[in-house]
Amino acid sequence: MNRQGIYIYGFVPSHCFEAIKSLLVESGIYAIEYGDVSAVVSDTRDEKLEYLDKEALAHILVSHQQTIEKIMTGGCSEIVPMQLGTIVSSGNDVIKILKNGSNILRETFQIIDNVEEYDLVAVWNNFPELIKTISETSQIRLMKDEIAKKNVYDQADSITIGKLIKQKIDEKNNKVNLDIVHSLMPYCLDAKKHETMNDEMPVNSAFLVKKENRNAFMEMIDQLDIKYADQLNFKVVGPLPCYSFYTIECKILNRDEIEKAKGVLGIEAYKSDADLKKAYRLKAGLTHPDKNNEIAEDNNDKFIEINNAYKIMLEYSCIIKQSADNISQEPLFLVKIKK
Repeated sequence: MNRQGIYIYGFVPSHCFEAIKSLLVESGIYAIEYGDVSAVVSDTRDEKLEYLDKEALAHILVSHQQTIEKIMTGGCSEIVPMQLGTIVSSGNDVIKILKNGSNILRETFQIIDNVEEYDLVAVWNNFPELIKTISETSQIRLMKDEIAKKNVYDQADSITIGKLIKQKIDEKNNKVNLDIVHSLMPYCLDAKKHETMNDEMPVNSAFLVKKENRNAFMEMIDQLDIKYADQLNFKVVGPLPCYSFYTIECKILNRDEIEKAKGVLGIEAYKSDADLKKAYRLKAGLTHPDKNNEIAEDNNDKFIEINNAYKIMLEYSCIIKQSADNISQEPLFLVKIKK
């Protein structure tokens, strides 16, 4: 039986939610406030994403994005999305996240107030023709001629030619991608490259654009469309919430992990980051491969364990700095911008 939970879509300044409340109430979406910051949430079943099938995951993704974009188009551009699929047990957990992340959220609200995200995809207009053109280059023609002289089919030769064609396609895609991104960057604060679906897609990137540069950015895309008119098809989506640059991530640490990490590092309690670093260096120095040429495999595993313990304690340190007043309560939430 699934427990009830609370799904978090994102965060807005509290004053902003009043303007969009009527748009969302019919969807069962409401706000949980902490001071001047609000979480946009809805009641849901507390399910683990890794146990859901593709159809259920797609439904969550669509609902998540539609809600975020409805908030933005409804008049609240200062929306900071939450990582997809974040579900907590109660409103108290949401309040803890708001408390721990309040400073990060306020800083992010100020940053995104004047920017917006645009996602750009470019796809080859006639990819088979591109492959044909590459296959007819002198280097590949020469290789094919040499293979033909053998009068014997060798699968290895076909693989070699295929690898060379793939290399040439990658070089072509990289050159086009560099040209397009370089042309757009004067109008952007940042850009992030997304994974492309296949070789037919040389560009799949997100751009963080100042609102004042929006028209110039779109005009440059029009110029690139003209430049590559017979070669590429462009699709631009935006303005969007800043999914690719400012998405909040919430990590839960439990006491058992923290106590185990303390034991691995040989410390009784957290005092300061400097003390953590000192304890880490002392322990790591005994097992580091570069400092022990005769290191055994179990020592190598120990070195990895020490590194993981150090990371956990640094995360615990961040939680302490974020929320000293509720550090004794479970669960412990670390709030940060997802990179």
